[in-house]
Amino acid sequence: MAFLKSFWDHQSGNIAISAAIVALPLLVGAGAAIDMARASHVKTVLQNAADTAALAGATAKKKSDAELKEIVEDFLAANGVQDVLGAVTVVKQGRNIAKGTYSVSISGTMKASLMQLVGFKELDIGAYAEVNIRSQAVELALVLDNTGSMAGSKIANLKTAATNLVNIMQSDSASDVPTKIAVVPFAEYVNVGISSLGQSWIDASTLRGQPFMGCVGSRKSPQDKKIEAFGIGYPAVANEPCNIELLPLTTDMNAVRARINSMVSRGATYIPTGLLWGWNVLDASAPFTEGRTKAALKEMNGRKVLVLMTDGENTISPSYPTHDGRDIATSNSTLTDICTNVKKDEI
Repeated sequence: MAFLKSFWDHQSGNIAISAAIVALPLLVGAGAAIDMARASHVKTVLQNAADTAALAGATAKKKSDAELKEIVEDFLAANGVQDVLGAVTVVKQGRNIAKGTYSVSISGTMKASLMQLVGFKELDIGAYAEVNIRSQAVELALVLDNTGSMAGSKIANLKTAATNLVNIMQSDSASDVPTKIAVVPFAEYVNVGISSLGQSWIDASTLRGQPFMGCVGSRKSPQDKKIEAFGIGYPAVANEPCNIELLPLTTDMNAVRARINSMVSRGATYIPTGLLWGWNVLDASAPFTEGRTKAALKEMNGRKVLVLMTDGENTISPSYPTHDGRDIATSNSTLTDICTNVKKDEI
């Protein structure tokens, strides 16, 4: 204590020593503030470089890490931070197929200035950018009116419109998760295929020994408004010359276009049957299982879409299981109920 008192009591030479002792932490603090401000600026530029590299990589779809690193370094040089940034040590890219994203991460070091006085020669700095490499994974059901009233220019225009939509969807489709499209032609009935006879979801008791052409009728209300099994199969309808068979969800766009092109117009109009089977082909469970589950599709940022094209109104109604009634009000209310249920199913 006596030494310290003597030290502070003596004025000669003490001012310089005291100033040095006090100045060092002040200098370090000021240096840290300056370096942090520089680091913040470099971080901003580095983030912009990561964004640029991510967009470039996602657009090209194939770039090496070395190519991306060159993009980053060129961007940094153009923005005047190469003299501050010691080095870009790592540039990594990655694809998440499930999420449909492409990412770029950058790690680098920045030269410290005044912080070197306390042993900090470099500061670690990094940036991360992620972009969507596809708009969405899409499963699309085309429910198309093939009734007699569509004859002539109407069916021709329908084929053109549907084919144009398929072409657009194909061009927008991501190669790693391609778009799936189904075609559901309808008139009085929908043709689910002769080969479906014998499946657990077909009720063949309605045939009574008569030939099956692929047509299925309606289950009794309210089961005709939903696609749940209820333990009751869809009734096979005998002796009905159905329109062409539906095509379940597929990534084969040539098959989709061919099915559209082969459509012919004949028969009366019962829109609910087309809508119901459009819903069925999108669902992941039987009768058709080509669709993804809703949970899987959400992981892919995807959606299920149903497009129904028709020229008119219902002209017949269900008489269960056949469709040969004339209660159009029932047909219209059934159509409304199915629409509501389809939307509730996130389609």
